[in-house]
This record gives sequence, C-alpha cells and structure tokens, in this order.
Amino acid sequence: MMATSEKNQINVMIVNDSSYMISLLSDLLSSEHHIKVIETAHDGLEALRKLRHLSPDIILLDMEMPNMDGLSFIENVNLWPEKNLRIIVVSNYNPSNAKLILDSLELGAVDFISIPNGELNIIDKLKSTLLSKIEIASRSNRDILTPRAISKLKPSKNNNVVTEGVASTVVVIGASTGAPRIISNILKDIPSDIRAGFLIVQHMNKEFISTFAQRLGTVSKLKVKEAAEGDKIMEGTALLAPGDVHMIVSPSGQITLDHGPKRFGVRPAVNVTMVSASEVFGASTVGVLLSGMGQDGAFGMKMIKKRSGFTLAQNESSSVVFGMAKAADDLHAVDKMVDADDLAHEIIKVIKQSV
Repeated sequence: MMATSEKNQINVMIVNDSSYMISLLSDLLSSEHHIKVIETAHDGLEALRKLRHLSPDIILLDMEMPNMDGLSFIENVNLWPEKNLRIIVVSNYNPSNAKLILDSLELGAVDFISIPNGELNIIDKLKSTLLSKIEIASRSNRDILTPRAISKLKPSKNNNVVTEGVASTVVVIGASTGAPRIISNILKDIPSDIRAGFLIVQHMNKEFISTFAQRLGTVSKLKVKEAAEGDKIMEGTALLAPGDVHMIVSPSGQITLDHGPKRFGVRPAVNVTMVSASEVFGASTVGVLLSGMGQDGAFGMKMIKKRSGFTLAQNESSSVVFGMAKAADDLHAVDKMVDADDLAHEIIKVIKQSV
C-alpha cells in the first residue's frame, strides 16, 4: 500500500497488539481532516514489512508486543534514516514499563503518550494530548535523533561526600520534547567536582520523573535526585523538578515546591525556576534551554541576562523541536547558541569563568 501525501496532511501509522487500541486511536483521529491513519500493524515485524512500501509521517507505537517489541522496532527503523520516520510511544503507564519508555526516547522516539487510567473524561484528554503530540512531532527535526543508547555510556557514580552549604553558582536547564537524551549527554560530561549546583526542569509526565532521575544518576558523576521540599542547591548535585509542581528557589538557596497555576500551560514551568534562581544567585546564574515546543523558558532566560547571568541555548540544527530556544533567541535572551554535543563543554567553561 503506497501512501500519497496531500499538502499539509499528516499520515499516521498505528502499531499496537491491541485491536481495541488501534480502533480507539483511529477513531480519535478520524475527525481531523489533516490527519489520516494510512496503515496499522499488530506487532513490530508486521509494521516493518508494511514500511517497505510506505513512509508515514508519524508512527504511534506500543512498547510490549509479540514477535517484535517496540524497542526492537525502533532499532530497526533507525536503519532507515531516509524514511524520516517520527515515532511517538503510546503506552499504558505502570512502574515496570517506565524504563522501557525512557529507553525508547534514548533510541530515537520523539515523544510518548501515557494512556490515562481511572480518570474522568479519559477519551477527551487522550484525544487532546494525541493531537498536540502529533502536531509537534510532525514539525520536529528527525535527522538529529541519531541514538546514543544509555547502555553505551560508561556509568560513573560520584561516591564523594558533597560539600555542605549552598553552591555559589547555579545552572538551570529547561527542556521539553526531544531533550531527555540531551540532558543525559550533558550530565555524563560534567565532572563531579564542578563548582555549581544544577536544577533541571523537563516537561514530562509526573509518573516518569523518578525513573528519569534514577536514569540520569547512573550516567552522571553528579549526585542526581528528584527535588524535594527544602533541598539545598549544592555543588556537584543536580535536582530534577518533580512532575506537576513548580520548583522555586527560595532566598536561602533551598527548594520550595509550589502547586500554583500553570505557566504557558505547563507545570513545572522553566520560567518559574529560572526567574527565582536569578533573583537569588544573580550574576552567578547560568540558564540553558534545550529542545522543546512553546515559549516556556524565554522570559526566564531574559531575567537571567538582565541580572548579568549567562545564557546558552541548543541550536536549531541539533534540536528535535526548535521552539523554546527560538522563543528565547527572539527575545534577545541568548548569549550563545550551541550544538547539543558542545553544551557540556560550554557550561563548564561558563562556570569556571563565574567562580
């Protein structure tokens, strides 16, 4: 079956071993005139056979399937870069498959959707999320998703006791779609004796944050943990904002968690953390914006610059989605645009100049 794309039409393939899920996802997309489900498959092997003759824009992929699971499917799809396939993982969340989903992002999936359980208006929420993720993924830069699997990295834990007291410099990293792999690559290259504390705000479903923090801890020389109320910002430590709460820096250099309104439609918001950090650390604040859709972080970067801090942003050519960084650049809030591979080096250089 050969697909012929109409102008601005987004062609979707659904790969899921559940006939019910295929039917549900197809029905949710059927009312959208610019989105068309052009093919379905019940496992990875069937999907690979069908992909020899068509090139959908988006693949909605289940993780746990017979014959060929989702991760093996992604590994095989990576052998066809010319097809420019963008994969969104669609899966029921449970603690046992959180690692699988993070692995899929490392291997090249653009994003993921967690099927809600036991919530009101499940169908409406799923449809809204589905449409939003498909729109973003269809505009993403698939070319730069060359995987660097976590398994190939050399884990190095820092067993030294972290120095007591608040750090003199803070690095705030804001990230969204396409950024988990970049965060991993940055943290694995930061030395354990770095004279700064790190705050990371990643737009991600709250169920995955703990697993993501644990994953980062296995590749980083820093001490990495999900932030908790009252945590100090300490040298050699990276604190990851919990899901669905804002991470605020208090005047004492400690973390306050806030359930206040969403900002730019998100919580945690990068802006909240960056602005509060710049108020406390002033010129000793480093702002970093990575791949992601929307404008969150642009205002925060501007405040860091106004308070004489330094700002870095991931450049367009290495971003899956050049949205947040572009919004900051449009505000003249970025001191330097940097390729993803060079971000760790630039962060280290800025920190050394500020201490």
